Amino acid sequence: MHLPAKPSMTRFNSATGTRNSELPSSWFEPSIHSAYYQIFTKLLAAHRLPLPRPFTGQPRLLPLLDFLPSIEVFHALDTPEAGIDLGLAVPGAAHGAMGLVALSSDTLWDAMVTMVRYGPIRNHLFNYRCLQQADMAVLEVRPRLNLARYERFLMYSTVLAIFNVFKAISEDTALNAMRLTFPWETPSRLGRSSIPAGVFDFNKESLSLQIPMEVALQPSQTADPDLCMRLKMAGEEELSKLKGSTGAKVRHLLHQRTPAWPSLQEVADKLAMSKRTLIRKLESEELSYQLLLDEARGELACWFLRRSGLPLHDIAEKTGFSDQANFTRSFRRMQGCTPSEYRSNFRRILDLD
Repeated sequence: MHLPAKPSMTRFNSATGTRNSELPSSWFEPSIHSAYYQIFTKLLAAHRLPLPRPFTGQPRLLPLLDFLPSIEVFHALDTPEAGIDLGLAVPGAAHGAMGLVALSSDTLWDAMVTMVRYGPIRNHLFNYRCLQQADMAVLEVRPRLNLARYERFLMYSTVLAIFNVFKAISEDTALNAMRLTFPWETPSRLGRSSIPAGVFDFNKESLSLQIPMEVALQPSQTADPDLCMRLKMAGEEELSKLKGSTGAKVRHLLHQRTPAWPSLQEVADKLAMSKRTLIRKLESEELSYQLLLDEARGELACWFLRRSGLPLHDIAEKTGFSDQANFTRSFRRMQGCTPSEYRSNFRRILDLD
C-alpha cells in the first residue's frame, strides 16, 4: 500500500466550509470503533509516518473528529481514492461481530444480511441494507452523517473493507462476479492492483457491493454453523449494549449538549429515573457520570488542541473547566500527557498556524 511521504496540509475549513466554532454536531457522536483507530495507527507506524496518541480506555465507538488527523495523513481530501487501500488493509476480524459472523455464515447472502445487522457496532457513520435487485444480491451503504468532503474517502474505505471480508470467503467464481458500485464518475487515478478487473462500477445510483443471487446462495467455503451461532449471540449482546446501555444513553445526551454539559440531575431527568438509580446503573457498567463527562470534555479538548491555536485557558473555558489547572490535571489523567504535549505531538501531523 502506498502512503504519502508527507502529511496533508488541508484545513478543517476547506473540508466543511465552516468556521471552527461551527463543527457539525454529528462529528461528536460515537460513530467509529476504536479498533479501527488502532489499525490506522499501525498503518502509519509501518510507513514511518507521524502517529496520533495511542488510544486508551475501554474499546468503544469514538467520534469522527478523533480520526480526522489520521485520515488527513492519507490525503483524504485531495485523493479520496486512497480510501481503497485503507479499506483493503482492514482484516475481517477487525470488524468484530460484523466480520466474524460473515466469515462463518452458510452463504454469501447470509453474510450480507449479518453485516447489515451488526454493522452499526463498528461503523455507525453509515446505514446498511440488503435487497434483491433483479438477479443481484445487493448490500447497500449510505452515509448516516454529514461527512462533508471526507465523504468519498470514507465511502471508499468502508465499502472496500466490506469487500475485503467477502474476498476472504469467496471462491474465484464469486469474486470475479462481484461488483462495487459508486454514485460518482470514474476518477482519473485509481489503483486496482489487488482487485480483479471489472469489480469497480461507477456512475451508479448508490454505493454498494453486488453479487449475482445464484452465486450468493451457494454454500460458503468458510461456513461453520456452530461457530456462526455462537458469534451471533455475542453480536446480539453487543448490539443490545450499544442500543440499550445506560452508558451509551448518557454519552449520547452529553454529545447532544456539547459543550453545554448537562448536570447529573438533568441527565437523570432526561432518562426518566432518579439520580440514585442512574448512578447505580452506571456503576453496574463500571462507569460513572464524571468519567463519561471527562471523556466528552477530553474529546472536545483534543479537537481544539489539534485544530486551533487557542490558548489553554480559553480551551479550558470552552470545555467547561473552572480553570486551566483543573483542565490540565483532568487532561493528563485521561490522555497520559499534558495539553501542551498533546498539541505538540499533533503539530507534527497537522499544519497549524
